[in-house]
Amino acid sequence: MQSYHAIGRPGRRLVFRLGSGTDLMNGIRERCEQAGIRAGIVPVVIGGVGRAVVEVAQPSGKSPVGVVAKAIHLDGPLAILGAQGMVCETADGKLEPHLHITFTDSNGHIHGGHLKAGTAPVTTTADVVVEEVLGVKFGRRLDQEVGTVLFFPEKMQKPKKRK
Repeated sequence: MQSYHAIGRPGRRLVFRLGSGTDLMNGIRERCEQAGIRAGIVPVVIGGVGRAVVEVAQPSGKSPVGVVAKAIHLDGPLAILGAQGMVCETADGKLEPHLHITFTDSNGHIHGGHLKAGTAPVTTTADVVVEEVLGVKFGRRLDQEVGTVLFFPEKMQKPKKRK
């Protein structure tokens, strides 16, 4: 399997609060679009959501890597214990946050996985930090070898100087 890498540098730090009813993933995407952030990491998310759908790995002999995604529907309220992720750019130029998140439900049971966009409305608030990465494109596209959409970091091309 091929390895991909690129070296970037720190940019701005975007810190914001999402209000009640805002979808967590869509809210992150919208704030990054407004700030002009095209590549970033998400090291902090604190708050809660009313429900969520997360994907977890499930063994599968039909997959070239031995696992496929299984969706789990979680009923809330759910407190966010931690999250980490990236803000990536799809092949058509749209921003796409990618978060792995851990929740606790009202019984103290822990749940986690890859958060599906459009499934996690914020309850009271969600406080988020996004750290911009400059000089690198955080691409997401289909990896033919693995058979799923994955992260592809690429060094940004410097614009040619005009004469």
